[in-house]
Amino acid sequence: MPKIVDRTERRREIAGALLRIVAREGVEAVSVRSVATEAGVSAGAVQKYFSTKEDLFRFALDMTSEFLEQRWKTLDQSGNLLDLLIRLLIEAMPLDEQRRAEVIVINAFTARAAVLPSWAEFIRTGYDELQEITTRYLEEAQTAGDVRDDLAARDLADAVLALSDGFANRMLTSADPAALLPSLETAVRTLLTPPRV
Repeated sequence: MPKIVDRTERRREIAGALLRIVAREGVEAVSVRSVATEAGVSAGAVQKYFSTKEDLFRFALDMTSEFLEQRWKTLDQSGNLLDLLIRLLIEAMPLDEQRRAEVIVINAFTARAAVLPSWAEFIRTGYDELQEITTRYLEEAQTAGDVRDDLAARDLADAVLALSDGFANRMLTSADPAALLPSLETAVRTLLTPPRV
């Protein structure tokens, strides 16, 4: 009797192999052959589950969002909403091999999106969703009195996301990424802390 393969799980294994290659060697090292070797499958198997390299990158990008959401679910929820937001942002920073690969894949997609309209739409949709989620979170934090309410939550969300992206990119090339965490926290607190009356 032939072995039954879980198609979704196999796709995740192959995309995970891509993320490991990216973390070790960069996006340029990704090919059907290198991903197949890393995943322990044939090149034909990779092509069976992903018709193009772009499909594989897209699936891996979706996985990075899932990984981040899983990390968020395990976070300590105590403290005020500003404290929690800082912990959420730290989970998106490239502080280990897994998160480093995630940031590199996101950057690779963003770079391609500058010249490929289909990728631009995919990236734009993801960023729009993240902006909406962040705006709603900040509105809740404003209502709770944990975040300044003298500026629109949407504008604050744009600033928070820009800070997050900037720090993530700086950390990619830093000899000690964790050394930038106090600066990230200072920047977010300076931006969002309600002014003293």
